Amino acid sequence: MKLSNEKTTVKLDSYLWGSRREDTQVLLTLWIHDGNLCFSFSVREKELRRMVWEDQGRVWEDSCMELFISPDRIHYYNFEFSASGALRCGYGTGRSDREPVSDELLKKVKRSVTILENSNKVSRYILEGEIPLRPFGLDVSVLYMNSYKCGDLLKEPHFISLFPIDLPSPDFHQIRFFGEAEVSV
Repeated sequence: MKLSNEKTTVKLDSYLWGSRREDTQVLLTLWIHDGNLCFSFSVREKELRRMVWEDQGRVWEDSCMELFISPDRIHYYNFEFSASGALRCGYGTGRSDREPVSDELLKKVKRSVTILENSNKVSRYILEGEIPLRPFGLDVSVLYMNSYKCGDLLKEPHFISLFPIDLPSPDFHQIRFFGEAEVSV
């Protein structure tokens, strides 16, 4: 994958751990602008859950979109966004080795949510934002990443990724399944 000032749109289409393709669809658009990784998740799902409103909360229990990004294939950031706009972000080498980023750094990540439709049959919304690359140490020529959609406390939980994860149970914190993205501007 290439990240540049031109928009690249990909479909999250690895439906994992019993998730059903017909229930949730996600398109992710990525591009670089003024030193920021810009993103836009376009989501259609059966249920919209927006219970977490505070940053560093349990956002994965809501309708949640995630970008996990590594500059070196060893350390990575987990940017996890609730459909409310709340963000959980940490840094480390694995699930059990995470340090939350500082409030100052967290506030540098722009994000907004636009609800397009929310009924008892379908929800559609867009989550978009910008991650400044330099403050996070991500201003390199190659990044390693994966993107996810989950909803652990939805009536029908789902787990979807951009790049496949070959594990028997849910675990997005697996850097070995990150794909490579060439960064050029």
